[in-house]
Amino acid sequence: MTPKTNICAYNRGTAHPQGGHIVTTLTWNQMRNSTSNPLFVPDLSSRMSIREAALAYANAGWYLLPIDPNTKHAGSVVGVGWPEKSSRDPKQIESWFQPESSYGLAIHLGKSGAIAFDVDDPSQLPHRLREWIMLENVPFQSTRTNDPLRGHYIFATPEGSNYGNSKGLLKGAWGEVRGKNGIIVGSPTPHSKCYEGGQYLWKRTGLVPLLPYALQKLLPEARYQSVQSIEIAEADTFFAGHAKADCAQLLENRLVDGRSWFLGGSRHNACRDLLLVCMKDARAGLYDAKTSVESIANLFVSIKPQDEWSSPREFIDMTLWAIAQVLQMSDVEIALHRESQLTINSPQVQDWINRHND
Repeated sequence: MTPKTNICAYNRGTAHPQGGHIVTTLTWNQMRNSTSNPLFVPDLSSRMSIREAALAYANAGWYLLPIDPNTKHAGSVVGVGWPEKSSRDPKQIESWFQPESSYGLAIHLGKSGAIAFDVDDPSQLPHRLREWIMLENVPFQSTRTNDPLRGHYIFATPEGSNYGNSKGLLKGAWGEVRGKNGIIVGSPTPHSKCYEGGQYLWKRTGLVPLLPYALQKLLPEARYQSVQSIEIAEADTFFAGHAKADCAQLLENRLVDGRSWFLGGSRHNACRDLLLVCMKDARAGLYDAKTSVESIANLFVSIKPQDEWSSPREFIDMTLWAIAQVLQMSDVEIALHRESQLTINSPQVQDWINRHND
């Protein structure tokens, strides 16, 4: 039987105290802290080029796409699979928006952790929506010179939320919601109807406020969780309480097996399933929970770079979900899992398996 090779050969990282190499270049603290940087709408100079503006947006936390300004279609330049291709990487931004380029820029809202209310007819706005979007701290991009209230009103979405493009209970012909795979065209892109008063011009900029709870409860969410997710503080507690490593070598085997899961189907689902298996192992005391999460994070980012994530919190949200599922399991189930894994991975059993596979 051929021994399993180190899955993390692309980055040797730190040697695990029980032997082997576990990647720790991307740590849990780095991930949790990176999600705390607030989104903001930059104050763009009137003389700023689209290339310069795109870099300013990316620096402010926004994922972008180049688009044909005449169609405003998200995939008009990058093609199918555009949600995974949006980026805030400066090198990618500079590649897209060359000085000779005629592309417009689109802001990928959901992936950036935001939602927009795209108002076409202010006279039909529901009262509950109007009272919130008119606040002075809500960034607003005007889309018409002849209608001062028509345009895009931006909010940040709560951690772990997943709003689509449904208007939910905010019914009427006032406009549209732009959420998970929603985009808005951003200034200074020329408006395709500029001769009819069309424009993209930020009237209010700055920090993007959190979507008020009064509006959250009016919008539907699409969740994959079967159990309510936990908070980051609860994950920290889980890590602190599950640092035993009675079968540390099992983690590398899990990573090797997990890598094959990424070869077909959704990378997101493969990572989520691997986290679930490893958090169950960690609760059973087989290896350190935090080390396993950091190892999976580095595997995930090697296969799905962070600028392709569905949101800046994609990995953290999957981790919180996985821990929540494992915490729902009974002590008896965890004890049986521990006993079976210790037996299967004991030196005697492994030696027998190796001899019968030679």
